Amino acid sequence: MSTDERVIFFLQSQSLEYTLTNDYLFHIVMQKNEKVLRGLIGSLLGLSQDEIVKVDLKNPIIPGQTIGDKEVILDLMIILNDAKFLNIEMQVGKRKDWAERSLTYLCRNYDNLSKGDVYSDVMPCLHIGIIDFDLFEDMHEFYSIYRIKNIKNGRIYTNKFGINVLNLRCIDNATEADKRNKLDVWARLFKARTWEEIKMIAENYDFAREAANSIYAVSADEAIRLQCEARERYERDWASSYESGRREGVSQEKVNTDREKKRADGEKKRADEAEQRADKAERQLEEERRKHEEENKVLRREIERLKAAAN
Repeated sequence: MSTDERVIFFLQSQSLEYTLTNDYLFHIVMQKNEKVLRGLIGSLLGLSQDEIVKVDLKNPIIPGQTIGDKEVILDLMIILNDAKFLNIEMQVGKRKDWAERSLTYLCRNYDNLSKGDVYSDVMPCLHIGIIDFDLFEDMHEFYSIYRIKNIKNGRIYTNKFGINVLNLRCIDNATEADKRNKLDVWARLFKARTWEEIKMIAENYDFAREAANSIYAVSADEAIRLQCEARERYERDWASSYESGRREGVSQEKVNTDREKKRADGEKKRADEAEQRADKAERQLEEERRKHEEENKVLRREIERLKAAAN
């Protein structure tokens, strides 16, 4: 038993300060421990560890470094086996536009051809969302797999482009295939709130034991804890604003006087304008990220060209 494992054993009655649903902690743990990241990828894609030859995380972050509230760098952007682009997102706060947002990210990542490449060389791209809310009110599937297909005959248009969604609220609906791939175990690990829960899972699964050791190690870093708290605070504030706006909207619907209706319309207009400004700011940040990625592509091609010239 390692030193970290012995500490975890003694801590088992205590609550976790932050769970793996904290997107900052999630990113740091996966970044620091490739065994854990490989295990997650294997479960999400149904791959054996022998099939996972190379995992290249394209957006590592500096542990403890302050990040902006709306930046999306906390997604794991991965090139798998030099042949497939994965974007893994931990998103537990309810987003009414998550379907559109995830599709936008997927489309941008799918546009990965370099100048001179042919379309058949485009790298397959998959966006995987780990969420803790119902994406669709009438559906409670644990692990959903979405692809473009012909709605008349069910023919898949392409396997190079898709979105998978793991819903942490629906663990009880895991299929036998999900359980064979240990997705239900990962979901329990993500939602574990005490060291005792972590220890019970880690006793039976190596990837969970690795994750537990990494959670303990990174949680000892005060700078990392501060960033985890910043992310928690941002999510709480966002959820509070969303619920406040929802309640206000429901309340105003009950008022039937012209005066109150006009006031409600004014409030709604201001709220819509505020949302539009927020969306505009987010699009600008996304555009900056896209430009940064394009610059990195150009730089990588130039480095490859120089290496080839040197040889």
